[in-house]
Amino acid sequence: SGGGGEAGGGAAELRRWVRKADAELAEAAAGVGSGATTSGASDPAPNPAAPPASAVAAEKPTAAAPPPPDVSKVRHEWYQTQSHVVVSVLARNVPPDAAAVSFADAAADVAIELGPDAGTYRLALSLFARVRPDGCSFRVMPAKLELKLEKLVPGKWERLEGDGTGGATAFNTAAASDTAPRTVYSGSRRDWDAIDREVTRAEEEEKPEGEEALNKLFQQIYGNASEETRRAMNKSFQTSGGTVLSTNWSEVKEKDYEKERTAPDGQEWKKWG
Repeated sequence: SGGGGEAGGGAAELRRWVRKADAELAEAAAGVGSGATTSGASDPAPNPAAPPASAVAAEKPTAAAPPPPDVSKVRHEWYQTQSHVVVSVLARNVPPDAAAVSFADAAADVAIELGPDAGTYRLALSLFARVRPDGCSFRVMPAKLELKLEKLVPGKWERLEGDGTGGATAFNTAAASDTAPRTVYSGSRRDWDAIDREVTRAEEEEKPEGEEALNKLFQQIYGNASEETRRAMNKSFQTSGGTVLSTNWSEVKEKDYEKERTAPDGQEWKKWG
């Protein structure tokens, strides 16, 4: 019976270990199942109706390239300084490699490829006077192509184009003769010098009368007088209260007209201030 009890105890122990192992296996199986479920939930299933990413990127609008300029609408303009002539070809968005420019002693040639649909713009300039080809240059800008031509002889050109034999004149000068009439605005040919002379002559011939004639006489005497005569006239007239006008400075400089002056009948002198 003792052996049977021992055997029974061993069987019980074995069953306990089997149950423990089953429980651990079941727990492990449950953990694996939970992880698989979580992983499956975090990765959504692909939507067969959604377009691929490459297709979405292809559908995004792109900025349209600016249209090439129309050859018939391209124009040029120019201005000059003492030493250079600057020509601007007004064509927008010209790639730098689409422009070809050459310079000669009295010429400049421009060719601009505006695109397969727009064609080629050409400008051949026969210049008014000669330039220095090695001193000429050009540059392409967003709104235009600019030529800078160095004049062989500094000065002002009458125009841009010619046969290359034109001469240069100085800036800001105009040929004027001593007999040319003055003008007050552009285009006026009125002889203002003659008008001035006529007014002066009329004033001299005018015959003033009375007090006006006396004042004019005094003005003429004072205007033509020496410095001493003017001092005599000023002192005698002012210190006498306007009753004496002398041109003799040797007499006036020693005389005190304030003490000698007398008031008209019925009046008396008074000092103010």
